[in-house]
Parts: sequence; C-alpha cells; structure tokens
Amino acid sequence: MNDSNSHPGRVSAVASPPARSTRTGTGNRLTSVSPLCQPVEPKVVTGALVVEPKAGPPSSRRRLFFRCARLVLTGAVVAGAGAYVTHTFTSATSEQAYINAEMTVLRAPIEGQLRLEPVQPGAVIFRDATLFRIENPRFGNQEAMAQLNWLRELTERLHAEADEAAVRYQQQEQVYRLHEKLHEEKLISRLAFLEEETKLALAQTALSNKQSQARQAEARTREVERQVELQKETMVQMPFDGVAWTIPAKTGAQVAAHEPVLQVIDPRRIWVDAFFHEKYSPKLRPGAPVTIRALDGRETWHGHVESIRGGVGRIAYESFTAGLPGDFTRRRVAVRVVMESNNPFDASQFFGVGRSVVVSVNDRE
Repeated sequence: MNDSNSHPGRVSAVASPPARSTRTGTGNRLTSVSPLCQPVEPKVVTGALVVEPKAGPPSSRRRLFFRCARLVLTGAVVAGAGAYVTHTFTSATSEQAYINAEMTVLRAPIEGQLRLEPVQPGAVIFRDATLFRIENPRFGNQEAMAQLNWLRELTERLHAEADEAAVRYQQQEQVYRLHEKLHEEKLISRLAFLEEETKLALAQTALSNKQSQARQAEARTREVERQVELQKETMVQMPFDGVAWTIPAKTGAQVAAHEPVLQVIDPRRIWVDAFFHEKYSPKLRPGAPVTIRALDGRETWHGHVESIRGGVGRIAYESFTAGLPGDFTRRRVAVRVVMESNNPFDASQFFGVGRSVVVSVNDRE
C-alpha cells in the first residue's frame, strides 16, 4: 500500500516529471537544449494538515447601513440645493438696513439762563413733564416795552374818554326827559323834541364806542404784559411720552432764542430703512410682509413694507436720526418698513434707533 494511505497525518509532495531535453535539427546539425529547471526531489511534510479559511462576502447589515447613509446624504444635498434655489428666486435680503426714528428738537423760546430738570439720555419722559426753564432777569426789549407803555397810555386815555362820554350821556338824558314833559304839555314843538332825542341817541352811541375801545385796549395790554413776562421767564414741557436722545445744552449756560436744548424721540414714530439692489425691485411692493433680524441673530420680529423709493445716491434723501452714509453705492432702492411686532429694544437702548438689522422679503405669496 501507499504510505499516504497508511499515514493520514502525512502528505507526500509529488514532484512534477523532469523536463525533457529537446533537440532541434537545423540542417545536418543537432542542437541540444538544456532543461529549464532541474528536477526537484519529492519532499514529505509531516505534521497536522492546516487549511486556511477563505474570506467570506461582507455582512448584509453593513451593506444596508452604508446604502441608507448614501441615500440620506443624497437627499440632504438635494433638499439643500432646492431650498437655496427657492430662497434665491422667491426672497430678497437687504444689503444694509437700520432702525430709524423721527427726532423732535425742543428749542429755547427766549434767550437767558438755562435751568435743566434732572433728565438723562435714555430715560423715559412722560407728557407734560417740565424739561427746562429759562430766566432772563436782565430783559430789556425796548420794542416790547415801548409797545407796552403805549398800550397802557392808550388804555388810560380811552377810560377817561369813556367816563366823559358817560357824564355827557347822563346830562343829555336829563335834558331829554325835561323836553319830553314840555312836549307833552304842548309847550315846545315836536321838532325841538326830536332834536333832543337825537342828541341823547348820539351820546349813548359815543359812550358804547368808548367803552368797547377801552375794553379792547385792556385785553391787548394784558396780552403784551404776558408776553413780556414770558420774555423774562419761561418753561418748556414734554409734548408727548418719549425718551431723550441727546441734551446738547448744559444747565446754567446762557442760551440764545431758538437754540436747541433737548432732542427727544417719539416711540410711536420708529421704523426701519432698508436698502436693496435694484434687481430685487419686482419682489418689493407696498404691504409685503418682511422679517427683521438683528445682526447677532438673537432678536427677530415682523413688519411690512410701507413705501419704496428709488434713486438712492442720485436724488436728495430726507435726513432723520440715522442718516444714509455718504459712501453708499448707487443703484439701490430705499424701502421703509413699519414694525408690526413690539420693538424688542427698550428705552435704555433708545428703542434700537441707529442699530443695523437685516430685512428679508419673501415673495412666495
């Protein structure tokens, strides 16, 4: 028997037969070709037979996981691209926008020394609250004083003339009654009686006119006196509930007439000025809803377009608290936005006036 059958633990290596030499005849000569390899002697390997396992196919769960991941990633990319395209074609975002407000300047009505009340910028001021006083103890307006003196003299003269007219009327009334009795007794003619009656009517008319002129002169005198007193000392009150923006004048300073003393902001007159490129003009229309967002992204509120103005940089633009910068490029559209939601900024932050924001207009509707 063969040794491989009697010893299962042994495997014999059978060598391949040795390569035979070949001869090639060329003409009458024989060329001997040596073998390519030398014959290998059979070797016998002893020991246990080891069979290496073959690598199997990858797990089905792993293939399913990676397949799902690829599908989810592809869907996310497609959805993001669709959202970007939709946002690009249906919405517009401002290149520059800021919160603006209408400022009211309170001026000194007269010249004199300023006495400011304890008012600080950013503090809420209620309506009819006293803001400042102006005193002018050295008032010497010659024109106003001359007018006042003339009115006083006129009033005194008219009162004197009215008193004279009253005395003349009383005397004429007595004469009229006497002539009336004589006429009843047929002692005077009717013509003489009518003359006395006419004199009485004229005296009464003159008395009424003098008294009316005296009253008008008194009223004018009181008005001029009040104006003169205002020229000596005056007080200015808050016209509405608002906040002080700035106080350029200082208490105790000498101010001239109509000089700015205080600047206040009405919280009811606050809006947003946004500037868009002209290519977004078809998406901008009055009444369109907008979203207003702070630059830091913490605050977001809503509003709508109130007006649209073109020609920014080419046509003179109105100025408010926050003005258009001079180096802003042309070909822009100015959009005024009315805030519908409550202003997220309080009085201590000046209601956000002057802050930069981002305005987005969605044209899906």
